[in-house]
Amino acid sequence: MKTKQKLISLALALILVLAFVACGAANKTANNETATYGLAVPAPAEAGGTSMTDAGAQKNSTAVTGTSGSTNTNGSTTELPATDKIIYSGSATVETKDFDKTIEALAKMVNDCGGFVESSSVTGNDFYTERNGGTTNRTAQYTFRIPVDKFKLFVVNLSTLGNVPYSSSNAENVTMQYTDTEARLTVYQTKETRLLELLSKASSMEDILAIENSLSDVQYQIESLTSQMKNWDSLISYSSLSITVSEVSLYTEDNTSTISYGQQLQEAFTRSIKGVGRFFKGFFKFLVGAFPVLVVLAVIAVPVFFIVRAARKKKKAKTPPPADFNKNNNPPSRQ
Repeated sequence: MKTKQKLISLALALILVLAFVACGAANKTANNETATYGLAVPAPAEAGGTSMTDAGAQKNSTAVTGTSGSTNTNGSTTELPATDKIIYSGSATVETKDFDKTIEALAKMVNDCGGFVESSSVTGNDFYTERNGGTTNRTAQYTFRIPVDKFKLFVVNLSTLGNVPYSSSNAENVTMQYTDTEARLTVYQTKETRLLELLSKASSMEDILAIENSLSDVQYQIESLTSQMKNWDSLISYSSLSITVSEVSLYTEDNTSTISYGQQLQEAFTRSIKGVGRFFKGFFKFLVGAFPVLVVLAVIAVPVFFIVRAARKKKKAKTPPPADFNKNNNPPSRQ
C-alpha cells in the first residue's frame, strides 16, 4: 500500500515538473516572437531616403551625404528640416547603345524640369579616324543645374536613358555658414547707415576723408557677403548634377560573367571578321590614295633601272678576263 502511494506521489511530482518546464518554454517562445516582430525597420521612403535604386533604375550606385545627416547602410539619408540651407549635388554615368537618341532625350529631360546646362563637352571620331575607316565610341560630359524640387526625380529617371552603372549624391548643409554670413551682413549694413549719417553731418575735410575710407571698407564687405549669399542661394535653388554619357556596344552588366560561352565565341569571331574587313578596307583605301605617287615612282624607277643595268653590262664587257696563272707560270714538276 505504501509502495503504491509512493508511486502515485512520484507520478504527480513528475507531472508538476513537466508542467513548469512547458510553461517556461512557452514564455520564452512568446518573448522571442515579441522581440522579432516588434522591430520597426523603416523603409527608405519612410526614413526620407534618397536611395537611387528605389525604382530599380540604377545599379551599383553609391549615396553620399555631407554634413546634412547620417548615412544608413541601404544608402538612404535622414530627411532634413525644410528650413535648412542644403546644397544638393550628384554625378552619374549613363551607358547607351544609341548615342544621338540619348542626348536628345537628356536635353528634353533638362528642359522639361526647368534646368539648364552649365558646361558640356562631346568627344568622338575625328576626321582622320573616320577617313581611315576607324570608329571610336563617343562620350559626352555635362554639368546640369536642376531645380532642387526636381533633383531626386531627375536622378531616378536617368535609368530611362540607358544603363546606369554608377551614380552618387551629396547633400551639404550650409545653414550655419549662411546664418553667420547673414548676421554679419546685417551688422555691416547698420554700420553703413551710421557712417552715411555721420558723413552728412561732417564739416571738416579730415573727418569727411576718414568717414569715406571707413565707408569704403564697409561697402566692400557688404558686396562680398552679398555675393556669397547669392552664390549659396543659387546652389541651394539649383542642384548641380554631373553626367557622363558613354556610347557602348555592350552594357556593363552584359559582361563575360552574364553571357554564355557560345555567345562569347560568337562575339570573338564576329570581332575578328570585322577587324579583318577593316584592315583590307583600309589597305585598299591606302592603295587608291597612294596610286598617283606609285605611278610617278614607277616612271622614275623603270628608266633608272634599265640605265643602271646597261652601265653594268658595259663595264663588264670592258673589263679583261683574269690571267690563267697555272697555264703560263706553271713550274716544272719534279721527277
